[in-house]
Amino acid sequence: MAKTVSNPSVSNSASSAAGTAQGFVPNVESDQLWGKIFLVSLVVIFIAMTTMSFSFGLSGDEVDMNEYGKAILKYFTSFGSDQTVFNMPKEFDRDGVIQYYGGFFDLICAVVNKISPFAEYTTRHILNAWAGFLAILFAAKISSRSFNKQTGVVCAWLMFLSPFFLGHAMNNPKDIPFATAYIAAIYFTIKWFEHLPKPSIRDYVLLILAIGITIDVRVGGILLLPYLFVFAGIIFVVKKWFQQGDVDLKSWIKPLLIVAVAGYLAGSLFWPYGQKNPISNPLTALHEMSNFKVSIGQLFEGTKTPSSELPSNYLIKSFLITNSYALLIGIVLMFVFLLSIRKMGKAPAVYFVLFTGLFPIFYIIYSKANVYHAWRHVMFAFPSLAIAAAGGWYCLSNYLAKKNFKYGIAILGLLLLEPLSFIVSSYPNTVCYFNAFAGGVKGAYCNYEMDYYYNSLKQDADWFKKNVLPTVKQGDTVIIASNAAHLVLQYFKDNKNVRVTYIRYPERDQKNWDYSIYHIALIPEDEIKARTWFPKTVLFKAEVSDCPLSALTKRPSYDDLKGFDALKENKVDTAISYFNNYLKVDPDNIEMLNMMGNIYHQLHRDDLAQQYNARISKLLSSTE
Repeated sequence: MAKTVSNPSVSNSASSAAGTAQGFVPNVESDQLWGKIFLVSLVVIFIAMTTMSFSFGLSGDEVDMNEYGKAILKYFTSFGSDQTVFNMPKEFDRDGVIQYYGGFFDLICAVVNKISPFAEYTTRHILNAWAGFLAILFAAKISSRSFNKQTGVVCAWLMFLSPFFLGHAMNNPKDIPFATAYIAAIYFTIKWFEHLPKPSIRDYVLLILAIGITIDVRVGGILLLPYLFVFAGIIFVVKKWFQQGDVDLKSWIKPLLIVAVAGYLAGSLFWPYGQKNPISNPLTALHEMSNFKVSIGQLFEGTKTPSSELPSNYLIKSFLITNSYALLIGIVLMFVFLLSIRKMGKAPAVYFVLFTGLFPIFYIIYSKANVYHAWRHVMFAFPSLAIAAAGGWYCLSNYLAKKNFKYGIAILGLLLLEPLSFIVSSYPNTVCYFNAFAGGVKGAYCNYEMDYYYNSLKQDADWFKKNVLPTVKQGDTVIIASNAAHLVLQYFKDNKNVRVTYIRYPERDQKNWDYSIYHIALIPEDEIKARTWFPKTVLFKAEVSDCPLSALTKRPSYDDLKGFDALKENKVDTAISYFNNYLKVDPDNIEMLNMMGNIYHQLHRDDLAQQYNARISKLLSSTE
């Protein structure tokens, strides 16, 4: 009986029997060649991701998570006496939930930053890129074990050439490390089951640590515990129904319970909040994060909608329009050939991986959980889906090989040219990828969220440092206004002659500043669409496919500020004069035109007020 189940989820001979010596099932010599290609591909991807990480900007979560990581490090190095981690300043914990994040990745960043020769956030981006690479590595290894080395190569390139995933891999400190830990735990789960009913101590340790680290990155890693029993059920069903085998489930109960209990407790090893009560606090955190109360406005299908009220098709559609055709077709192919792989020795592992990719997405949709920023909150399911996509191409190639068509992989290669072209042309704003289902970037612009993680701000800051900062006289100070000041500030914290201040976009004419760096977030959609949110004298625009993401401008005139100062002193005629002078250099300023209309309306000069209102209507109804 034990012999029957010693390798329940993988079998090289059965896998090879699924196809011919052509296509994705090569002979021994060819398999050795693909083994070398597999290693070369991983090396190339690692070098590319490391190099690319230097060009990416700060993301919206990075400053908070960076400070959280430092607080965790203080907690451990003080042996728990420094309690900052439980009382994070409001500026870094605006939603009041930061302690519910495990913070394992941020702790690593805080430690490495103590010795890194690079700048603080540059170091974080390198580590973030390495985390993304590890996700690719473990997914490719699972593909290789479940199918063959060629499929592992396909999986690696499918993930690397996924612009949405690649962009997040550079600066997303929450979702990418979680995706990495999640797929690593799945890999070690598969290996552990291979050695049942008597896994080695090493198998136990690796799986328990993988589960613990996943929970210690994000408490949702607790999902991996019931997954153990799901996998056992999948193995039983496949062996019993499709392969006429047998499984001694009773002998698995004790090992499964050991891993489940130890994995749960390991989740608090590097998590201060979890350590306070390793039994109940992870469950409390899971409840709080599953019922996240903060609702964020999201642009979806042309309408700004609170994230708590987004339609049920939000996740699925977001995934469909922001992934490459190669990956989407591969997933479809996996479903087409789903039953045909049921007799493969590794069929249980394939079905399990597919489950780990699909279940979280559909459960979130079913539970109506609060998600936003496209599908980044289910990024952890992406490596599993990439494995499924690679498997789909494996099955198609086998099928075509039987029809004497030996170039199935060539079709995939041609499809991958499209995302590769976008990555090269949009770098480093690859996260802005949209396929033809959304009309590309231009079709998605003003209809879906674009650069919601503020990556493009670095380009504005770099341009300013190179072209403007050298012209500032010694002793002078320039003021930069921004609607993302907490991020822009990080780019200029070492420049003493630059002061960054937060100014809401609609209030920019009322405040004192010299330059501005505004991001399309929180700017009215009609102004974004009409391209009126920056003056014609704009210095630099960070853009993708001629669609601006953020803009650096020099203040066209200070007459708008003088006009508002005059209004405060009730000098209406003086204010009107200043405002009219300002509009000569910035004629498309909607807020100023609206102010003039309001002033004339209050003066009972509706004829003049209507002229300004008409100018606003004309501007907002026009597009480039």
